[in-house]
Amino acid sequence: MFKNLTIKTRLIFILSFLVVFLLGIQMLGLFGMSKANDGLKTVYEDRVIPLGQLMHIESLLHQNRIAIVAALVTPTPDLIDKNMGTFEKNVKEITKTWDAYMATHLTPEDEKLADKFAEDHEKFVAEGLIPVLVALRTHEIKEANQIVVEKVRPLYDLVKEDISALIHFQIEITKQEYKYHQNRYAIIRNIFIALIIIVLALAVLISAGFTRGVFKPLEKAVKIARGIAAGDFTQQIHVRSADEIGQLLQALKEMNDSLMKTIGQLRDSETHVRAMLNNLMEGIITINEYGVIGTFNAAAERIFGYTEAEVVDKNVSMLMPAPYRDAHDGYLARYLQTRKKNIIGISREVVGLRKDGTTFPMELAVIETRQGERHIFTGSFRDISARKQAEEQRTRLIRELESSQEELKSFAYVVSHDLKAPLRAISALAGWLAHDYSDKFDEEGKEHMGLLIKRVYRMDNLINGILQYSRVGQVRGKIVAVDLDQLVREVIDLLSPPANIVISIENTLPTVMAEPTRIEQVFQNLLSNAIKFMDKPRGEIRIVCSLEDQHWKFLIADNGPGIELRHFERIFQLFQTLVPRDRVEGTGVGLSLVKKIVEMYGGNIWLESKVGEGSKFFFTLPKTVITTNSSLRNKEEYEDYQ
Repeated sequence: MFKNLTIKTRLIFILSFLVVFLLGIQMLGLFGMSKANDGLKTVYEDRVIPLGQLMHIESLLHQNRIAIVAALVTPTPDLIDKNMGTFEKNVKEITKTWDAYMATHLTPEDEKLADKFAEDHEKFVAEGLIPVLVALRTHEIKEANQIVVEKVRPLYDLVKEDISALIHFQIEITKQEYKYHQNRYAIIRNIFIALIIIVLALAVLISAGFTRGVFKPLEKAVKIARGIAAGDFTQQIHVRSADEIGQLLQALKEMNDSLMKTIGQLRDSETHVRAMLNNLMEGIITINEYGVIGTFNAAAERIFGYTEAEVVDKNVSMLMPAPYRDAHDGYLARYLQTRKKNIIGISREVVGLRKDGTTFPMELAVIETRQGERHIFTGSFRDISARKQAEEQRTRLIRELESSQEELKSFAYVVSHDLKAPLRAISALAGWLAHDYSDKFDEEGKEHMGLLIKRVYRMDNLINGILQYSRVGQVRGKIVAVDLDQLVREVIDLLSPPANIVISIENTLPTVMAEPTRIEQVFQNLLSNAIKFMDKPRGEIRIVCSLEDQHWKFLIADNGPGIELRHFERIFQLFQTLVPRDRVEGTGVGLSLVKKIVEMYGGNIWLESKVGEGSKFFFTLPKTVITTNSSLRNKEEYEDYQ
């Protein structure tokens, strides 16, 4: 109630009270001063010293965090060892200081907060700091970064919160106890002095009481206001009255709290934005209207080779090669004058200059924002050196491919016109000689003439095979729906396998989009090979199809002689045969042609075989199906057929 009185009313009451109790207070004052001195001594021993210990621990924790960050930013062995030495020294000092703190006078609340800090700090060291230390000493920088993000930062926040709570609690208790004893001492001291002065002059007592009751609170209010103006928002403002000064202090307290909240939100927002920028894969740079760099994220550091500290507050032209460097400030000035957006909001390719002096192509997009009267330009960019190299390589390969295609066309022309014409003449002449002069040849002559005709026939087949191979991918037929079930049966009829060889289609084949002639060549070559090389009295050839993901998988299996593993790759090469051409007629082009056709459609072909047990040729075609009339088995049933 007394605090709610006005200053004038309170002053009258104090003067009246002092006159009545002057003598009694004088005796109590002497006794109280002694007690106050004892109380202040207790505050120092039980509160001030422990507070210093806690603040020392907080400082050491902060130093440890800085040491880890420094080791991650510049992960050189010497710097890592230096920072880790500092870290280990600080951990020992923390333990020592904490033991000293625990030996002081602690309240139940102190002990509760202390137990939480000890538990969190032990977890922080065991799960965060020690793993980071191990990772750094083994130069596992990436792992160390991950531990810092996932463990050290969250655990450090808990430990920091715990030590801050202890410090805050100690400060509050210290202030309360110290202020209590200080006020008690001041009251008693002032009373004692006042009593002495009252003996000399009552006017001095009144002046002293007025000064204490009015001017000091006003001075405190002025000091608080100046601290707020200077940016000190950590002051503890206690409103102990409802008078004019109390109302002033309450207003200052509300203003201080509001400013602290606003600044905290701004800092949190800045931290969040910086974390986002540093986690982007693209480089981010912000500049003002004068071209001075404000921010430089981690990706930008990696791309240009500079650290943020090396470029902030410097002109962005340092990142540009000549002549772009000299012209950049002019670009900015013209834009600010004309507002013509030649580069703002447009992605374009430019050239960057690294710290080591090398240049590189990059893709840059710039946006503009306003902060009051200031213009802020934010550039996002990425190094496109790899893309440029890939484009150049692709262009070079395309040119080489076009050149190869032209050579192949020329070769096909030569084969078709310059080789087949004389070959047909030789064939006609050999046939004429064999027919008209057969009675003039002896047995050896007839044998040689027959061999000549066979060689001419084989040469013609070889040339036809080469032409077919060269035309795959060059001469494209019309893509139509091909009923593979019907096509394969027609191929079988065309091949007319011997009576001892049975060809079975295990399931109805699908309809696909393809060139009928090419697909026919695939099945005709694979089936004719199986028939041609069959060495069993009863030959069996099976055709199976299954659907796997986005491809049809085909199997042509036989029970023939099989193929050795060392020939699996060779047989798909051009002009390669596994038996002498005099024993089995062949050009060595068939499987090469099959492989080229299958791969042209985006499929694959491979072989599984055991000598004496037959061969299995697999190939795939993309699932470009119009109508599916296939009675395909599931994958498990299909595998049983193998």
